Amino acid sequence: MDSLLGEILEVLIRIGPIVVFVVTMTETALFIGLLVPAEATVLCAAFLADLGYFELEHVLAATLLGGFAGDQIGYALGRFAGRGVAARGGRLGRLWAQHEPRAIALFARRTIVSVSLARFISFVRTLMPWFAGMSGMSWPRFLLYDALGVLGWGIGSVALGYAAGRSWEAVAGTLGAVSATIIGALFLIIGLAVWRRSRRRATERA
Repeated sequence: MDSLLGEILEVLIRIGPIVVFVVTMTETALFIGLLVPAEATVLCAAFLADLGYFELEHVLAATLLGGFAGDQIGYALGRFAGRGVAARGGRLGRLWAQHEPRAIALFARRTIVSVSLARFISFVRTLMPWFAGMSGMSWPRFLLYDALGVLGWGIGSVALGYAAGRSWEAVAGTLGAVSATIIGALFLIIGLAVWRRSRRRATERA
């Protein structure tokens, strides 16, 4: 995961916030959220915006559009192909078979929990759009509650990454010392990526 995040950061620095859009979209659209570190990418992109690499508004727009588009694609895939995919087994099939009755009841009765708040939990966020579609939830209802969840998650994640660039104490106060240390480690990866890029440019000019 660390090496993948490092590679994503190098591409992010070279290309810009479009990488944030792609990463946040594929996290839920293609059911690969366990492999794609979307939240870490958003935090780091916001931190880089504070350093002057990007416009903060571009990072926020990429985060919101990518997260929303990914969820809508995931919902559509779950609605029209999810049960067929689950019938063939695999991880999705096992999870759906294990949780189908509870998932259907949860999406029907507790939409704000199952959709909006699920956006804030990494593993659950990956499964949520697919399971929402497979549960038979109506698209207008999913659209509304997903938009609320994406707005909260996207704005919160970008603000947190930007605040980290402004003040270490702000992160420590918000997340606690352990989480702040994890965020600090992510930013160390950013620093290494920036240093490697600068060194490569210096070598090319020599």
